[in-house]
Parts: sequence; structure tokens; C-alpha cells
Amino acid sequence: MKQIIFILACSFLIFAQLFVSAQEKSHEDRREKYRSEKISFLTSNLELTPTEAEKFWPVYNKMEKERWEAQTARRELETKVRESEESLSEKKIIQLTKDYAGSTQKEGALLTKYNEEFLNILPPKKVLKLYKTETDFRIYMMKRYREQRKNDEKHP
Repeated sequence: MKQIIFILACSFLIFAQLFVSAQEKSHEDRREKYRSEKISFLTSNLELTPTEAEKFWPVYNKMEKERWEAQTARRELETKVRESEESLSEKKIIQLTKDYAGSTQKEGALLTKYNEEFLNILPPKKVLKLYKTETDFRIYMMKRYREQRKNDEKHP
């Protein structure tokens, strides 16, 4: 009987690990697909020269990585704020509010820092076009997502 329970427990753990790995891989695959589409969209719309592209992409990729990390940290803080108890000590509440406010400042500081770097690489009009194109890409992806959901609802 102990062997059966042991085998079932091991089987459950293996299945659970495979399930979690599949979810992580699926999430990572979606993120990589999104990133690839974004690079393609930016490339076709920014009209970078080969020299500009050579200097731009390493800086842009670094910014995206830092931006992702800052946004992840902010989302974690948003969760902490939502789930916080009013029974927390005043000291912990103050620290949580400071961390939360600081997280948005960090994202703003990143944009300011990289704006200066982009201005050293690209003409100002192309930096402005970069920001417009990023917004256009988000709108494009939201429309695609809505259309996909609409189609999924029509054909369950």
C-alpha cells in the first residue's frame, strides 16, 4: 500500500512539474512571438539605415529588458498593495507606499535615460517616430487580440 501511495505521489509531482513547465514555455513562447512581431513592426516603420540599426538595436533591447524588469517589479508591488492588510504596522505601510511610488519613478527615469541615448544614435525625428510607432504597435496588437477573441466567441 505504501508503494502505491509513493508511486501515486511521485506521478502527481512529475505531472505537476510538467504542467508548470508547459505553462512557462507557453508564456515564454507568446512573449517571444510578441517581441519578434514588435521588432518587425518597428523595423518596417522606423526606416533605420544600416548604421543606425547597428547602434540602435542593442540599446533598444537593453532598454526593453530593463523596462520589463521595472514593470514586473511594479506589478508585484501593485499586487502587494491590493492584498495589503490595514493591520500592517504603520512603518510597513509607509515603506510599501514609498516603494509603490518609487516604482513608477524608476520607469520614468529609464525612459529619460534611454531617450538621451536614442538622441545620440538617431535624428530627433526618428526618436519621436519610435515613440509613435511603439504606440501604434500596442494599438495594433490590442485590435488583433480583440478580433481574435471575437472570432473565438463566434466559433467556440
